[in-house]
This record gives sequence, C-alpha cells and structure tokens, in this order.
Amino acid sequence: MTQALTIKNANVWNGKAFERRDLTMTDVILDKPAKNAITVDLSGYSIFPGMINAHDHLELNHYPRTKFRERYDNAHQWGEDVNKRLNDEPFKTLRAYPLEDRLFIGGLKNLLCGATTVMHHNPPHKALFKRDFPVRVLKRYGWAHSLHFNTDEEVIASYLKTPPDVPWFIHIAEGTDEIAAGEYQRLKNLGCLQKNTVFIHGVGLKMEDVLDSGFIYGMDHPKGFMKLVWCPSTNYFLLGESVYGRIIAAHARTALGSDSRLTADGDLLDEMRFAAEISPVKSYHDFVLQSVTITAAQIIRATNTGHLQPSGVADLVVQKTSDEPVNRLCQSSRADLALVVRGGVPQIGDPDIMARFPHIETVRAELDGVPKAINVQLARQITKCSLKEPGLELLEQPNQKRRTLW
Repeated sequence: MTQALTIKNANVWNGKAFERRDLTMTDVILDKPAKNAITVDLSGYSIFPGMINAHDHLELNHYPRTKFRERYDNAHQWGEDVNKRLNDEPFKTLRAYPLEDRLFIGGLKNLLCGATTVMHHNPPHKALFKRDFPVRVLKRYGWAHSLHFNTDEEVIASYLKTPPDVPWFIHIAEGTDEIAAGEYQRLKNLGCLQKNTVFIHGVGLKMEDVLDSGFIYGMDHPKGFMKLVWCPSTNYFLLGESVYGRIIAAHARTALGSDSRLTADGDLLDEMRFAAEISPVKSYHDFVLQSVTITAAQIIRATNTGHLQPSGVADLVVQKTSDEPVNRLCQSSRADLALVVRGGVPQIGDPDIMARFPHIETVRAELDGVPKAINVQLARQITKCSLKEPGLELLEQPNQKRRTLW
C-alpha cells in the first residue's frame, strides 16, 4: 500500500494559476488528510501534475537521431530510407536488444523528464502495462501507422474496431508535398474522421481541411472533431517546418508529443522548450503547459491524469519556485526538475528533496552531470536493463544499498 503523504507550503498549479494549499495523497490525490500521512514541507517549490506525452514510439528511443537527406518532402520518404537500412549498422545491432528493455528505456526517458503518462503509437505490448513499468501507458486506444504504411483496408478495419469513446491515432499529412496535402481527404473518404480521431503531425493540412474538421472550435463544440498532436522538433528535423501558425489559432485541440529519439530532439521537456522558443508570444508558455496536461488528457480521454484534483493519480513534477514558474518549466531540461513522483512514490529528485521522504530508500546518481537520488526500486530496474540511458549514471549499486542521509 502506498504511504500517505501530505505536501505543505508549496505552490500548486490548479490548471490556470497557482495556489498555496496542502496536497494529500496516497497513489491518488485525496480530498481530505489521511491518517498516518508523512508530512513533507516543500516551501519554495512549485508543483505541477505529471505531464502527458501524447505521442511516442517507446521501443525506438535507443536509436540515434537519423535521416539520410537534408530535407524530406514527406515522412514516407524518410520511412522508406530507414526500412531499407534496417540490416545495416547501427540498426541491426540495436534491433537485436530485447523488446522489454527497449520499451523500458522509452519509459525511463519519459519518467526522467516528468512525463508520467504516455500514448504509445505502436502495438500495446504486455510489458507496457506491468505494475513496475516506469510510466503509465494509455491502455484503451486504436491506431494505424499511416496511409502509406497501411492499406486502406487495414486503416478502415482499425478504425471500425475502435469504440467511439476510445481515441484512434494515425500519422497524417506528415509532409509538405501534394501527397501529404491529400491525406486528410483520403482519410475522410475512408470514413475515418469522427470525434475520436486524433491526427499525429498534420504539417501538410490545408486550411480548408482545418476548417472542414472543426479544428478551430473548442474541444466540446458539436461541429469540431479533429484533434492534433504536435511534435515540432521531429517536424523541423525531417521536413523543415511544422504547423505552428495553425496551432496558435486553434490551441484548444492540440496536444504535444515527443516522438522518439529516432527523429526528435530528446524528450517532452525538449519539445516544450522548442515549442516555446519558436513562439514570439509570451503567453504561449501557458498553451504549452496546457498541451501536456489538461488538453492532452482530454484528447487521449484520460480523466484521472493531467490535473491535481481529488481522485486524480498522484503524479507530480516539482521545481523550485520562480517569478514565472510556467515559463521556467517550459524552458527546463530534465536535470532541472527537483522531483518526479509517480503514483505517490518519489522516483528521482535532488538529493535534499528525496531525503525529505524517510520511507524511500535511494541510491546516488547523476543525471546529465547533476547530482540526483533515485528510488532504489527504479535503480534496480535500471541496472537489470541491457540498454543504458544516455546521461544517467548510478553512483551506487542498488542491491547493496542502505538508506543514505544526505
């Protein structure tokens, strides 16, 4: 059973602003204090809900960032380039690692940056839903890869077997050429555009497509059905542009995804920073935060995450308070985070913060050269994995670790 906690004196983000309130939790957020709760003072810190990564291919994050042309007209060209080299190095060796280890590295990548819920765009492998997998992975979803790597019949079959209250994901219009521009209409003609349709990328969407889909309307507007997941660093890396202008005008229906390291800058914080940096609008940081919390939760239809209200999962991201905490989070890297909590259990944080949780055994570590303390249970998983997370180094062996006083 998860140890009850009461967090006191922190600034808690309520979805719109910050408020000073106690936060009581077990594995979920509670509406009243719990008996036998450990009290932890986080004066001088701001708390956000664990973030939602709305698009990742979790088993591909051990690959190097890859392309074979300076710029592609569409991502199908890139996919064909990669597919014909799968038996060349380094792909041949990297493909040979156990699937469970490849998935674990993808989950760990997300946990370390505070993305505690992930939409995995590939088959729902059993390993993703094990109790000790580093992050929560959406269980109820439908998906097709794309109109290029799936047949029309496969796309239709996937869509039809997805219940209408479950999100259905597809890469669409991932390019700048006429092929990408025509994919919206192709998908519409197949009958696969409904309120549970979620587009990934959408770079080549035409304005008439945006208007036809109701993308400009609010999330619950009866005329709107399309939702979009934006992966800006992947888009710029492969295609040289993204959908930035349209997102500014229609942010109520947009979530943010990191894609995998095969094409992206890194993790979800890197995407948030990238998105914020290309925007001249200061308030755009608020949109970015919404796109990895409240809006993302609505798009993937996960009611228990993306917020810190009672009954929500006790997933937290903690950082030192500043004059503009939202802006600071959107400009952060993973080593800047003071603490990441999943299901009410601290997983990794600054040594002095982790030491405030006396029930958590830790090992010393470095993340991108910054001292950290890692929950010993997570550290044991890390040591068992045949793949290593770049930038993460355990400084102690977890199997022989006693509680360290920092």
